[in-house]
Amino acid sequence: MGSEYRCPFDHLLILDFEATCEKDNYDYPQEIVQFSVVVLNTREKIIREDLFFNQYVRPVINPQLTDFCAELTGIDQDTIDNAKTFPEVYNNFCAWLKEHNFQEKRFAIVCDSRQDMWRLAQYQFLLNKQPFPTIFRQWVNLSLYYRQDLRMAQQQDFVHQSFIERMSAFYNIPFDGHAHNAKDDCSFLAKVTKHLLDNEKSININESLKCISGYRNVPFNVDPEWKSNFAASAKVLEAILPLVSFRMRDYNSEDNFGKCLYCFNADCTGKEHKQYPAYVYEQLKEPSVFAITAGLKRE
Repeated sequence: MGSEYRCPFDHLLILDFEATCEKDNYDYPQEIVQFSVVVLNTREKIIREDLFFNQYVRPVINPQLTDFCAELTGIDQDTIDNAKTFPEVYNNFCAWLKEHNFQEKRFAIVCDSRQDMWRLAQYQFLLNKQPFPTIFRQWVNLSLYYRQDLRMAQQQDFVHQSFIERMSAFYNIPFDGHAHNAKDDCSFLAKVTKHLLDNEKSININESLKCISGYRNVPFNVDPEWKSNFAASAKVLEAILPLVSFRMRDYNSEDNFGKCLYCFNADCTGKEHKQYPAYVYEQLKEPSVFAITAGLKRE
């Protein structure tokens, strides 16, 4: 094992969101209800058990949790009712970063997939009519490392399981706590990240958001049942959300941090859709609640 981790950042901030949801409805206007971060110090090679961010968030559009959401996350209604709204919690997070001297280009966000940044965070800031933060523009997608390791091991993926369940089985790292509790998820993902680094894996930002993507110029037929099908809904949401995720190589903080790697325009904050999918909206049997709630559908 090398003397130093193969990682260009001083800290990796393992982040997970939990959000409002409704069973078998992917057109639901999801709002973040738990915001958690666990810290991995890459220079000292330790997970900081004493340093974390974990706050619950009070949703505004659907303040009452569905029974499905409460059971899935383990979050009770009283906790949510007494929480602050997302803008307040995000400001608290920014203050926490400053308090602990986490400098923008010296840390990276780590998530289990693209969903936290591309879908949940992007949508939440659209709901709040705020520009998308530069610190969330790029991240380490752990699922890409997992899939690479799975191919190298010539193993089949585990079906009908979450990424966390699949990574737990593959890396033989037990999950402690409540599944879909953001803090517990972060603690597990930090162990996976440390395992990869301990085994001399090079960890760097591998996914980002941009305003234009070539594949969004290719029309597709919307599945009539997209609202209840995860894969079909992903295609629709990729079209209607302003920013699209893409995989990247050779990330460099000085050149790439916080930038749209299509237009490189500082005003590209995700509030304007530059590839408006009129043809998608025309195909929908009924209006998209997800799109209308965030003001994504034009009149």
